[in-house]
Amino acid sequence: MLNPVITRIETILSGSSVFAIPVYQREYKWGKEEALELIEDLRSYMGAKDENLFLGNLICEKAKDQRAYVVDGQQRLTTIFLLLIACRMRARQLRLEKLEPRIQDKITFIDSTTGESSGPRLVASESVREVFEHMANLGWDGRFPHQIGKKPVKRKVNKIKPIYDFFEKEIAGLDASQLSKFLRAIYDSYVAKFEVENEVEALSIFERTNARGLDLEISDLLKNFLFSKKVKDIESLWDQILDNSGGTILRMLKYFYVSKNGYVRKPELYNKLKSYGDDVTPQQLTQQLADFSNFYALVKAPTKDGTKTYFEAEGFSQISSDQYRYERIHRALEALREFNVVQFCPPAFAAIECIARNRAKKKPGEAKKLIQLFETFEKYHFINNVICERVGNEVEQLYAQSCVSFAGSRNFIQIADQLIKELRHKLAKEDEFIANFSDLSYATDPVSTLGYIFDRLNNAGLDPGQCVQIFNPDPKLHRRNYNIEHFLPQKPSSGVKNEDLNAVDNIGNLLVIYFKDNSSLGNAMPAEKIKRLKSDLLRNVQNMKYVTDFIAEYGSSAESWDADNISKRARSMALKAYREVWKIA
Repeated sequence: MLNPVITRIETILSGSSVFAIPVYQREYKWGKEEALELIEDLRSYMGAKDENLFLGNLICEKAKDQRAYVVDGQQRLTTIFLLLIACRMRARQLRLEKLEPRIQDKITFIDSTTGESSGPRLVASESVREVFEHMANLGWDGRFPHQIGKKPVKRKVNKIKPIYDFFEKEIAGLDASQLSKFLRAIYDSYVAKFEVENEVEALSIFERTNARGLDLEISDLLKNFLFSKKVKDIESLWDQILDNSGGTILRMLKYFYVSKNGYVRKPELYNKLKSYGDDVTPQQLTQQLADFSNFYALVKAPTKDGTKTYFEAEGFSQISSDQYRYERIHRALEALREFNVVQFCPPAFAAIECIARNRAKKKPGEAKKLIQLFETFEKYHFINNVICERVGNEVEQLYAQSCVSFAGSRNFIQIADQLIKELRHKLAKEDEFIANFSDLSYATDPVSTLGYIFDRLNNAGLDPGQCVQIFNPDPKLHRRNYNIEHFLPQKPSSGVKNEDLNAVDNIGNLLVIYFKDNSSLGNAMPAEKIKRLKSDLLRNVQNMKYVTDFIAEYGSSAESWDADNISKRARSMALKAYREVWKIA
């Protein structure tokens, strides 16, 4: 097997080869959670003298005709380029005329005779390629087009724009000196680079390195430490910990430490874990890690039965024996998974441990407050992260401090109330929420997120047993029972103004109804749909409160349904969402 060559990112971005993503590779799929982790890691190494960030493996075929195909490392490499584009734009804002072209030289090749860009150093995945190349160009003005040439690129923009916007916000406060240190952290980060002769060998290396986990990182060091201490049953316990991490062992280890001791920087994590292990004994550390991993696995992949089983195994009879209670926690966990948010995991676990330590597992007051806390996590992250697209690290310090408070308190309810109060204080303001919510669109937002929103609007105030399950994220399902319905159809027969058609995907024009009714209504105009929803389809929507409310409130406007009506309804939905449905009590 080939040995990896430790290679700095600056070296990779200064070579003569173009890195290309093969057509068989999956789409570019990194989201804000991965982007946040990258930013946090890089910040940890800003100004570091002897430590640099390890970014994992980069496996590619040896360059032929100055093109090297990337087999493993696409997501990280593409994201690094997007981050550099954001840094270039920040340098431009700061009028750093010497720095901007130096950053550009890492993004594209520069013609030595003209000083102009002569193509990007990365041929990105087809899923984002045209938009990436548009952004990589030195002349990009920061705006995202709807089409490039004559080719629509809306879907490609939707894949890449959220990551870029996130990076842009994250570095917006950097001054010239800070930007320089941040770039140095990027350039000094490194990968274990494998170069192979052909695609077959590349794929073989990829399979073996991922199966073996070659990255000698914190998890490997910790495992070696625990094995050296001859911890009882270490093999089975470590296998359990790894399985429960779901491939995110480093994040899980960090969250474990935070849940016990509060904030920690990634460069300090191993030494902090080792020191903690010396304090409580390596055996206790291993068992605590295994216990935490059970909760982490539930957070990453919640199921109704899994939630009940977890609290039953932990002895929380006030929750596990009451279907209404464990289902409420499950619904919150299911929503947070939809948001791709796991940041709440440390304070949630610290809260559970606080109840257990104070022998309050069977107290109904503690059970109700724990449910409220989980639902608060859901509401907060929906408002601030899903709708207002704020960065997740705005609560990092709060969550870390709350873990310390839970660990040192004999009064769970008091600490939980304080955390809920702080989250309420950090909520985005109503105007910001309304503006963003009112722009939700079938064309740009995930259908599953829209389904979640309508689920909560329809079931607000109901016990789980009374709810109509509109939102069902089960990945094994090929068809859901409820579909998105465009009240003004996407392809009306005739007589619709362009401005009304432009609003057809807006949330103010959407309903979720039974899938057969959705098919039956087809491209009928709004007046015809109202007529049918009041007659032959009435029985199917009678238990859908938000649909019957819609009919009552907007049925009389069906004949003249237009962009103004859609906008008014979107704002009305936003107000109800902020003031009632997702209100943190």
